[in-house]
Amino acid sequence: MKLNIIIVDDEQPARRLLENYVSKIEYLHLLGSFKSPLAALSILNEQKIDIILLDIRMPEISGLEFLATLKWSPAIILTTAYREYALDGYEHNVTDYLLKPIEFTRFLKAINKVKTNNRTSNIITNQIKEEKQLEHIYLKHNRKEYKIALDSILYIEGENEYVKYHLKNKENLLVYASLKNIEEKLLPSKFCRIHRSYIINLDAIDFLEGNRVTIQGQKLPISKTYKDFFKKSFKRN
Repeated sequence: MKLNIIIVDDEQPARRLLENYVSKIEYLHLLGSFKSPLAALSILNEQKIDIILLDIRMPEISGLEFLATLKWSPAIILTTAYREYALDGYEHNVTDYLLKPIEFTRFLKAINKVKTNNRTSNIITNQIKEEKQLEHIYLKHNRKEYKIALDSILYIEGENEYVKYHLKNKENLLVYASLKNIEEKLLPSKFCRIHRSYIINLDAIDFLEGNRVTIQGQKLPISKTYKDFFKKSFKRN
């Protein structure tokens, strides 16, 4: 996915340099290059902008004054010849601060920082949406279809071509499926594969002892394949 970017700088040579840099990065889409913040207002109101390359010292309105007027928060990369504005810039929560003359490698580093932050934000946002939406699963057992709350699942055990859901109410449901397919559907923030035969609900763990977890008195093995991943999930949870 391309990131929409605009340039705001009152000096034409500076704009031309940044335009050239932007053209070299395939995941950037330049929507406009403007000599003042006021000239950029129309496109800001009409388009979704991901990044603004923003000069600080400009006539009519400075870059920092312009930042204070924004009602939403694109990533801001300040571009200036004046080092003394660095602290002011970071107080406005800018992504990066580029000191003129700007080298391409330094420019690319700033852009990659935006891309990394954007990807992380999307992952977190999508995960929150999934967690809000996915609260139940539907299982077919003995010609009946059950609506099962995820919180009621203690762990899932693989048995050849079937899997057994161990539930809080002591009931077990045997379903024709594979642990691999189930693992892909469950939220990694709630469930974790600990063995080729077991997926567990992280919230259901009573305690961890050596290479085993105990869930309602049942000791389940943690294999070497999944040990490191489980420990990270266990501490995060």
